[in-house]
Parts: sequence; structure tokens; C-alpha cells
Amino acid sequence: MPHAIKINTKVRAWELGAGTDMEREMTAQGRIVPFPDGTYEVFSQETTEGKGQVARAGDFFKVDDSGYPYPNERECFLASHRPAGDGWYEQTARPLLIWRRGDPETEELRYLLDNGMLSLHPETPQRFFTARLWDTEETSPCDSILVFFDVERDGKGGITGIDFNFIIRGYFERNYRLLDE
Repeated sequence: MPHAIKINTKVRAWELGAGTDMEREMTAQGRIVPFPDGTYEVFSQETTEGKGQVARAGDFFKVDDSGYPYPNERECFLASHRPAGDGWYEQTARPLLIWRRGDPETEELRYLLDNGMLSLHPETPQRFFTARLWDTEETSPCDSILVFFDVERDGKGGITGIDFNFIIRGYFERNYRLLDE
């Protein structure tokens, strides 16, 4: 299975609920919608059905090259990033498993498909990948890359959980390097 590593590891990120200028800007644009209970809807490029990804105060968000915010759960973000000053964070780079349309099927892909965590739609190339992430249905085109951030296994090596996302090709090419090719 191919692997990739993130090469652009310095990122800007903002904490939801901290009242930053970026949070106010994203809110004014309707890309982040705060609710009185401390939750937020975050509208990334992949959100569908008019629903944003659900995030909570204290979670972090990044903004992609196209100006769309992406939520990052607080615990996961802090486990893989360290402050680098002035709102910048250094991300820990490590090899990650990836899958692209046309690659051989892997046990990780099969686990996602068998457990209803991901579906593939060859008949609709612009919505090839579909998954429920951050409490909303998201889609991505067929040239996107499926990235496995963490694969949890039991004592016998069986998969018990996977943290994954699909990444749009242009962003992937600018921010990741393939290791196996």
C-alpha cells in the first residue's frame, strides 16, 4: 500500500470560540456558524446537503488554499501539532497510508466499505468518495486521495477503527510527498 508524508508542516490554525479575527471573518462569510450551545457548523469544500461539519468550542480550524475552513478536534490537533508562534503550528510529519482510485483494494479500504464508513461511486466522478465525517455527509472527486491518519487494531491485528479523510488532489500534491513511488 502506498504511503505519503506531509511536507508543508507549518500551518495556521485558530481555536473555535476564542474570538479571533479569522473566526469572525469565517462567520461573516457564513463558512462557520456558531450556536448558543457552544457547537459550530463548519462548511468545508466537501460538505454536502447544506450541512456543515459539527465542531465544538475549543476545537481548532485551519483554512485551505481556497478559503474554506476545516475543523480539527482539539485532542487530535494538540497531539499532532506544537505551537510555533503567532498562530502558527508545526505538524508532526509521519508516514501515512493512502489509497487512490485504481490502487489495489486494501484491508483498510475494505474495513471502511464493509462498515458503511465510506462508499465509492464510480458513476459520479465528481462525488466518487462519500463518507460521514464530522456529523455530515461529505463527498470528493475521483482524483482525491484517501488518507488513513490512524488505524486501530486489536491484539490479533484485526482493524477496530480508522481515522481517515479524503484530500483533494491539488492540495495533496502541494502538501504531501509520496514515499513508495
